[in-house]
Amino acid sequence: MLRFDKVRPPVRQVVALDGGSRRFKVLLAEIDFGRVRILKEEALDLQAEGLVSPEEIKSHLHEFLDRWGRPPLALTLPEHVSTSQILDLPPAPDSEVDKLIGEESIKLSGVSESRIVYDFAPSEINSGARHQFWVTLCQEGEIRERIARLGIEHDDLCEVTTTANALISAYRAAAPSSRRSILIHLGAQTTVVVIVLAGQGVFATSFQMGGDFFTRALARHQNLSEDRAEALKREKNLLAGSDASAEFRSAVEGWVSELKGQLAEWFKQNPGAAAATPAFELIASGGGFDQPGLLEYLRTQGMPMRPWPAGPEPEEDMPGKGFEVAYGTALQALGHVPHPISLLPQDYRQAWQKRLTRQRFDLASALLIVVCLLVLGLGTWRKLSLFNTKQALLDKVQAGQTAVDANDSFMTDLMAEYESLRPVLAAQQSSLDTLKTLALLQQSRSNRSFWYILLADQQSYFSQPPALLSTNRPAKTNLLAATLEPARLGPLVVRAPTASLTNSVPARPGFIAELIVPGDAEASRQALSELVNSLKQQRLFSKVDLLSDDLRRNLADSKVTVTDRDFVLAMDFAETDFQQPAHWRRSASSAPTRPASRRPARPPWSGSDPNPTPGSNPQ
Repeated sequence: MLRFDKVRPPVRQVVALDGGSRRFKVLLAEIDFGRVRILKEEALDLQAEGLVSPEEIKSHLHEFLDRWGRPPLALTLPEHVSTSQILDLPPAPDSEVDKLIGEESIKLSGVSESRIVYDFAPSEINSGARHQFWVTLCQEGEIRERIARLGIEHDDLCEVTTTANALISAYRAAAPSSRRSILIHLGAQTTVVVIVLAGQGVFATSFQMGGDFFTRALARHQNLSEDRAEALKREKNLLAGSDASAEFRSAVEGWVSELKGQLAEWFKQNPGAAAATPAFELIASGGGFDQPGLLEYLRTQGMPMRPWPAGPEPEEDMPGKGFEVAYGTALQALGHVPHPISLLPQDYRQAWQKRLTRQRFDLASALLIVVCLLVLGLGTWRKLSLFNTKQALLDKVQAGQTAVDANDSFMTDLMAEYESLRPVLAAQQSSLDTLKTLALLQQSRSNRSFWYILLADQQSYFSQPPALLSTNRPAKTNLLAATLEPARLGPLVVRAPTASLTNSVPARPGFIAELIVPGDAEASRQALSELVNSLKQQRLFSKVDLLSDDLRRNLADSKVTVTDRDFVLAMDFAETDFQQPAHWRRSASSAPTRPASRRPARPPWSGSDPNPTPGSNPQ
């Protein structure tokens, strides 16, 4: 039975979780007809809430999910537990790409005992004959440990991605026209660096220097607690002005040096990227950049960073400050990214696909019931409409039957008139074919040594008595058969009389040509083959072949013949519409149906093609 409480509307919701060392950012988003909307954002400060142990974090997180209705969950992994980079592969079929990347992923991970979860996307920036793929991999144990630490093993986990890929997805939504950017995410413990070209990642790395690094440096040099140093760092500009601290500035310069070193390593491997235009944009994100005066000081260090863009359109629903990673994770989970990178383990992936299948089935069942109700109502209305129009249709049918009867009468008269003219048209066609035959035979004599000794229409030729063949008469060599078997270079094969022209009714519309081909056997065979092939190419004839000995007549003068060089050709005209009576099918009410002819129909009054295509009608 269909349970309507389990049927969801065509709007998907997801909770994206970006869990850091100090704060958890939780974002609830939904996609509604292709548009992503952010419903809720909430940052959970672990120290302020007194959440120290893993059990307290699990309990508080589940309270969040319960309040928000426990929609599907998308998790962001820390960047340092994964590896993302461009992988060059030789051209290979799509079916082998996954296997090749899997082998390379094991090499990149450096471990063979642990199971590796990886995903990849084709890069639009390919170089040379090799294909590039953006590959992200992680040990499955690291993913499951993160899931267990948050206590979400039994939740509907629909997506697992990394910080770098989430940043790429969020930045692509915020600045779709940007071509060359460097995303720098300064977190509490880690700094993530991502290079984006044409909306796709080409480099991602992280190093363990974040906002806490600055805090510890300040606390150490001014002998403060870390909490007091963190508050002082966020209240005052320690990089310029009267509150400037040389020790704090030194810590920032160390961070800048490490950042430049990471970027220099990539630019060294890609020397053409630095010289290309436009120049790379430096985009800053993360809570570490909330330090007063930090962005201004970085500009003096040759790092002109810009804040995270507000979005392509004012009405675009964009995340609040600090929720960029969670927003990018939600975009991937909602399928709003062209090439999402998912590190969801296989068992979670299968469970999620089963849920989607069940949800689609429930939704399809509800839609089917609605469609059935609409069809039933439409059918009832249609029946009433048919009842009201039945009489009008009956009148139209009667009027149509009267028109059909009149058309049958007209066609009968027209066919009778055509049949009276058909013999004249057939005779005209025969005369035209005869003249064309004479012209073709005369043309075939050009630059050839044979000559014709007889030309007769088949009716006249076969009306004469057959030739009396002597028992000692040598068999004629079938030169045409030798032509069809060019590989046989030995003695010519004697071919038995064929049944192409039967003894019962051998005469067909066409001509019989008897000719003498002088010369040796090979030369005669070649000349006769060329003649037959040239005549076969003419649309005038449907068949050109040697006449068998049992059908030959002795009509030519023996004085002009040459023994064993005398050949007789049978040339059948291609059938035309004038040779057979026209068949007209009456309407079903006045005449029984007949099977359709295999010969393409043509109206008898449309004229006749004087050169029909050979073989268009079966012999």
